[in-house]
Amino acid sequence: MSLNQTLAQMRAGVREFANVKGTSALARHPDATLNDNIDRALGSLRRKLDAAQPDQRYLATTTLATTAGVSLVPLPADFQFLISLELSTDGYRRWFQAYDMREHADLTSPDLPTNGIPYVYRLMGGNLDLLPVPNAEYTPQLWYVPDHDQLESDGDTFDTISRLDDYIIPYAARLIAIKDKNWDLVAACKQLIDEITPEIEAIGRNRDRNGQRKPVDVFMRDRWGRSPRR
Repeated sequence: MSLNQTLAQMRAGVREFANVKGTSALARHPDATLNDNIDRALGSLRRKLDAAQPDQRYLATTTLATTAGVSLVPLPADFQFLISLELSTDGYRRWFQAYDMREHADLTSPDLPTNGIPYVYRLMGGNLDLLPVPNAEYTPQLWYVPDHDQLESDGDTFDTISRLDDYIIPYAARLIAIKDKNWDLVAACKQLIDEITPEIEAIGRNRDRNGQRKPVDVFMRDRWGRSPRR
């Protein structure tokens, strides 16, 4: 069962930890400020979880749609990290590799014959640039890590993953302490954050424990064993 905590519960935890529960403290540190501090803490936690292998915990997939004669395909609004891009054509499934900018001229040169089925990509702002330029409508499958959603209302919940609000609460409380120039509390918060950070990093890369990573030919295959068939 997920150990979920609501925004209201975490905010109460921050007030208790930082000892800012009184009327004057509420005026100095209103709920809106604490909510923002908590969202900053959640963002920091998410960055640490994603640092080693972002696909270990948060993974989403969607089907994209190309337009004939157009290389750019919009990314999902919540896109953060690209994990894999695949396309089924001509009876088999292709895995896309990223192209280097030095390859762009050859991939788009009008004097070179091409069948118009894309097989390489490059991230370009909020889009994927697929080359060769598609000559028809294709439906690549995108595997990606989505952005973290901010908590806005008191009932919004966050899966604390075995109570990692032990990181969220001191992180948010430290921002209060800095504003109040409470340097002893700042130091105490930093110590707690530093103590739990190695656990977060280990959790971020060890969710999948179904055996060990196998050696693969990194020239012909990536670490997932996928081969870019052209």
